[in-house]
Amino acid sequence: MPQDPRPDDLARAAAGEPPEPLFTRASAEGTVKWWKPDRGYGAIATGATAPWDVWCHFAAIEGSGYKELAPGERVHVDYYRANQESFRYLAERVRRLAPGGAGEVESTSGAG
Repeated sequence: MPQDPRPDDLARAAAGEPPEPLFTRASAEGTVKWWKPDRGYGAIATGATAPWDVWCHFAAIEGSGYKELAPGERVHVDYYRANQESFRYLAERVRRLAPGGAGEVESTSGAG
């Protein structure tokens, strides 16, 4: 039995393709929408790319050791316009924002 479309799917269908040419680079602050730790990827919602989400692979996350994000976590993401299955934006670099700090990037150096 087919599933009813989700509200996000309806919004993307109504919006059509994003206006930027493929491979256009940009950055924005966003919120982790969902993360699959067993697969090492997830989606980041930003106002700049809405209604499209930014697809993120764990390799794009700054830092060392085990890398994952948590739903609801605030991040700064550098991304580019692409066409990958249902995603139109792909993360190149993701930095966690300091909790409660608007726009402040969390230190990943360990010093400090």
